[in-house]
Amino acid sequence: MRYQKGFSVVKLLFVLAVLAAGTVAAYKIVPVYSTYWKVQDAFEAVTRNLSGQPAGRIRTRLPDIFHVKYIAYSDLPKEFYDNLEIKVEGGRIEISSVYHVTLWLLGPLESVNPDEPYTAKDLKGMDKIRDKARLDFDFEPYAETP
Repeated sequence: MRYQKGFSVVKLLFVLAVLAAGTVAAYKIVPVYSTYWKVQDAFEAVTRNLSGQPAGRIRTRLPDIFHVKYIAYSDLPKEFYDNLEIKVEGGRIEISSVYHVTLWLLGPLESVNPDEPYTAKDLKGMDKIRDKARLDFDFEPYAETP
């Protein structure tokens, strides 16, 4: 009996499946981090360029700065805007926010409302797998005048 050399079709399919799963995950994860980096950059721009401005003026200019950084209002959850803090003291600016992003890699839950508390016992069928494939991210962009 002769041993086969080379790559079998099963190995090829397995490698392609792993690469496809990694590509899909990256396709969903990269925009979340990209938005965070853009927000962080916008906060640093605020502390560099708007020192001496009152907090109300900075808050009204922030959407324009986000537009320049290609951040749409819908890119960030409502929680970001609710937690947005701008402190101005003696020409120094401190700007921060806290927000959470949940990515459902296999789609959102169907048997329960994912925005309300639930336990593993509440999940049925495919939702058990969807819940395990969920990724949670907590971001805290922050910048202050040097």
